Amino acid sequence: MTISFPASIQSGRLSLTALTAADLPLYQSLYNNPLTMQFVGPCYPPAQSALYFQHCLTKTQTAGSGWHFYTIKLRHQAKAVGLVSLIAKPFTQAPYEFGILLETTARGCGYAEEALTALFLYCFTIAKLPALLACVAPDNPGMQKHLSHFGFVNAPAALKKNAKLNSYLLLSTADTILQLTKRQQQFCRAQPAPLIPANPTSR
Repeated sequence: MTISFPASIQSGRLSLTALTAADLPLYQSLYNNPLTMQFVGPCYPPAQSALYFQHCLTKTQTAGSGWHFYTIKLRHQAKAVGLVSLIAKPFTQAPYEFGILLETTARGCGYAEEALTALFLYCFTIAKLPALLACVAPDNPGMQKHLSHFGFVNAPAALKKNAKLNSYLLLSTADTILQLTKRQQQFCRAQPAPLIPANPTSR
């Protein structure tokens, strides 16, 4: 299943904006940061990350590819602090897998929860997806906490992508949508995002 997603998804403090060529420095910063990559994989040197970035950008800009990468931007600073992705999977039960990476300097502000709330709400209320898939390292406490908070449950064995990763589902139920809507409303009433240094050090 491939679905057209918008160029941007808005939240109270954040804007999820489709990946552009200008986002290469952010991508390289995230993928060359040992703390960010701790539960993802080895860091990418600049030349390698530039190739991977171009692949993600081309896929994102190609209609029907099933790849959707968004930068997480602070609306009041127009500053990018992370990436969130949706990648199509061959599963009717959960057509897309999501992922997220956040700059270390932007952690602890609730940005991950807010960005995922906006993304999940769009997926369930506009795109009408039946569920979303998450594949996470079992020793990744931060992501495990987010999944539990949103109500993800263990996925069937048929949806398991990798023996080293745990697979989880967030089902599009009336209760899930209600909880996401309440969170979105809270974020819309929140204060503007705290200031982030103009050139945070991520290495």
